[in-house]
Amino acid sequence: MRVHQFVVAEIVRPQSPSWRKSDLFCVSHWFDVPADTEFPYTVARMQVFTRFYLSRARPTDFRVRVTWLHAPGGVSRVIGNFGPFAVPFARDTTARDCSFNLHNIRLQGVGVHRIELIREGQRGWTAGKVVRVATTYFVVER
Repeated sequence: MRVHQFVVAEIVRPQSPSWRKSDLFCVSHWFDVPADTEFPYTVARMQVFTRFYLSRARPTDFRVRVTWLHAPGGVSRVIGNFGPFAVPFARDTTARDCSFNLHNIRLQGVGVHRIELIREGQRGWTAGKVVRVATTYFVVER
């Protein structure tokens, strides 16, 4: 399994039940908040669009982790863990689009934030370990 697209969007809408085409609205790596915003600031909903390229993949549970990289003191701070999200991969499918809905993200301040798509390893040396599948970033500015 490989991920070639992992982007933040305000709205992701499939054009068909099979997710062969998707409309992405308000795709951006910037998130502007009003100048007088007090933190923590709650974002009601954010969607992360993902396009998987598959080779004999099995149904998998994913989680999404959001980390604030510019926290005070220079230490990154996890501000949200979302999921598990069950993705029903079919063995004969070569590509699949998916959208992960993140609700009530509590932004702690301005700066760079990282979004990671993770799963638990299932075989071999990754068994039981967290495996990062994809990463993207967004910046919060006033």
